[in-house]
Amino acid sequence: MNALVYDNKGKDINAVWLKKLIKSLDEAEIPSRVIDDDDLSKDISADVLFVLGGDGTILCLNEFANRNNIPMIGINIGKLGFLSEFESSEIDKAVSLFKSGELKKDVRIAIDVFYDKITYCALNDVFVQRVYSEDVGCMITEVKVAVDDTDTCSYKGDGVILCTPTGATAYSLSAGGSILAPKVEAFSVTPIAVHDFNQRPIVYSSDSTFKFKITGDVPVGLFADGHFIANLKKGDTFIVKKALKPTVFLRKQDFNFFKRLNHKFRSQRGE
Repeated sequence: MNALVYDNKGKDINAVWLKKLIKSLDEAEIPSRVIDDDDLSKDISADVLFVLGGDGTILCLNEFANRNNIPMIGINIGKLGFLSEFESSEIDKAVSLFKSGELKKDVRIAIDVFYDKITYCALNDVFVQRVYSEDVGCMITEVKVAVDDTDTCSYKGDGVILCTPTGATAYSLSAGGSILAPKVEAFSVTPIAVHDFNQRPIVYSSDSTFKFKITGDVPVGLFADGHFIANLKKGDTFIVKKALKPTVFLRKQDFNFFKRLNHKFRSQRGE
């Protein structure tokens, strides 16, 4: 049994929580290794990856964990912490439950984004949105979406999002998309500020293949899990498919998605 640890140094001032986690792992006699950004392109084997940070930190670690088949335990030292299972005050509990084998797997489908020679694995979403500049101004963009080689929709507006069930509570929700239960094998395509009252989010099977084509003259940015991938121009395309492997989290036995959802949203409202 061995563990990897990633610490968001920008949130963990003076490595307070990292030191506590390493001490807890040492006391539990679990060998550990701290990794940094330079390690994320490597192939490393481990039984678990402890992530100290917030949701953004977990999303940054997704491609590494997915590629190496390592389950993640999120310890929230950020703000929302929707993807994390433990708060910083529960570090000893997280280590103890992992060692005793009392945590359960939470398997989430991910997506692979193919553009040019780039392949990116995302957990939440991929989206295109117009680029703001003095030259472009505030003109709308146009994106055509084909599903399984059949043209389905052409969107005129600020852009379009394809999200997984995990990402349905993120950008897509803010743009008017539906919440999807984590175990649903589906993706949602949500337009951003669309200029057509008849166009609404559509839920598709996760077995589908999506082809996005930029058909408007306004350039757009391509993003996956909030990370910039490329600038796209008219005629450019990219493909989105379900990733071959899922992303796995380790959760408490009493984990319940809808209780978590209600709790986090109440916390945001200050209730």
